[in-house]
Amino acid sequence: MKIKTALITQNKELVQEVRMLQILDVSVHGTINTLKDEGFDIALFDTEQIDISDAQFYLSKLRKRFQQLPVILIVRAGYLESINRDWFFDDFIVFPFRKGELKTRIDRLIGSEIELKESVIKVGNITIEPDKYSVTVNNEKVVLTYKEFELLKLLMENKGVVFTRQELLSQIWGVEYIGGSRTVDVHIRRLRIKLGDEFNNIIETIRNVGYKCKE
Repeated sequence: MKIKTALITQNKELVQEVRMLQILDVSVHGTINTLKDEGFDIALFDTEQIDISDAQFYLSKLRKRFQQLPVILIVRAGYLESINRDWFFDDFIVFPFRKGELKTRIDRLIGSEIELKESVIKVGNITIEPDKYSVTVNNEKVVLTYKEFELLKLLMENKGVVFTRQELLSQIWGVEYIGGSRTVDVHIRRLRIKLGDEFNNIIETIRNVGYKCKE
């Protein structure tokens, strides 16, 4: 089964190159405004048609409409320093792509075949359904970003295992991630706010090391 991909761009050369990746079923949209919910697995957002300073606005708009959809930001080399990791995207890639890089980044986010360890993960009063990207606390649904979801799932899947901040960065953000370990703490803080007391009941902070899910 192909990966249903929303490609937001007006660059014909980019469209041709993405479509060469045969694992993708590509739907091209000139702007975010024409994007409808078609059950996409991933979105590729090209910043060429906008001012890079407006990227945060458009990404926020995209995230509000498709809350759990993984987003890869496509940039040109000259704009790398303008990227802010607090924007609503999960990874970025420089165009023109290096050989095999786009497939590698997509595989890292969702995999060419989505394999789930368990259909339901439950710790305390928090329940995760990976196939639905659903999180509930006391049977009430909680909306998480893609990275928040993956971070919580990793910890809950591995009860009792202590993860350092660097290990969490590597597994969730990837070995090439250019940010620092503060990113992990920021996402943990957001999870704590969204999940309330239940988060503190199951996730333990290991001082000067990292985090673990209580057994």
